[in-house]
Amino acid sequence: MQEHDTNNVANAPSQPEQKKRGFWLTAFLILMFIANPLTAFMYFSAPDLIVSTQPKATIGIVYALGVMSVINFAIAVGIWSWKKYAVYGMYASVAIAFVINIYLGIGIVGALFGLLGGLLIFLTTRNRWQWFS
Repeated sequence: MQEHDTNNVANAPSQPEQKKRGFWLTAFLILMFIANPLTAFMYFSAPDLIVSTQPKATIGIVYALGVMSVINFAIAVGIWSWKKYAVYGMYASVAIAFVINIYLGIGIVGALFGLLGGLLIFLTTRNRWQWFS
């Protein structure tokens, strides 16, 4: 009679863990996929309107913000594709936006609110970092 080995399950090679973004990371990336192209379109199609509402804004700053929106879309694609450079790019983008917001006179509270995207990316990627390349 053959003995049943209860350790077979424990000794069996484990299945590779499947990459899962989780609800919050997925939701935030989808928001970035939608908001950044719309924001870029607004910056490029109506820069004079934005300059008229922000006294310190210049056409150059508005176009730079438009370029940042396009870059943020690419960053979202990179994070979706599990790329470390994209996570670091998000941190850099948030830091640049913070400085620009302070310069434009948004105020510290408004500028700090802009850091929430970086915080959300940090919180939603830190336990998944092993999947990023």
